[in-house]
Amino acid sequence: MEIRSVLFVGRRNAARSVMAETCFNAAEIPGWRAFSAGWQTEHSVDRTAVKTLAANGFPTDTLSSKPVAIFLQAGAPEIDLCVFMDEDLPPDVGNYPAARQYWKIPDPSRAKDVKAAHQKALESIMEKISMLVISGTLTVPLAKAS
Repeated sequence: MEIRSVLFVGRRNAARSVMAETCFNAAEIPGWRAFSAGWQTEHSVDRTAVKTLAANGFPTDTLSSKPVAIFLQAGAPEIDLCVFMDEDLPPDVGNYPAARQYWKIPDPSRAKDVKAAHQKALESIMEKISMLVISGTLTVPLAKAS
């Protein structure tokens, strides 16, 4: 079976996009995998995002912040869907591969109650991933004939 890929893109790739990657992969959607990246990456994943994921039963041991440039290089996994998490878009958004969606989930690190904002962001992400599945956007790739 062909595996398709979704790339969740956030400015820093420190919270929302990492949470989306984690939730998507934990859902084990047949024929799909997720990655995340940012165009102004942080050196590490937001600690509150890690705590929020762990508190909700998601694995956190392999989380990392990655630059989107690695997914635009030759030999990178082919991306079938880019989901932009930020209110602001990268200046080179037209260079991103694949179909695009824009979720615009507020940055939880800017909220007064950071812990509650991260939980709300996670819940929004889980809802939006469910809608991707329900809407049929994530069709199951057919096995290639030999």
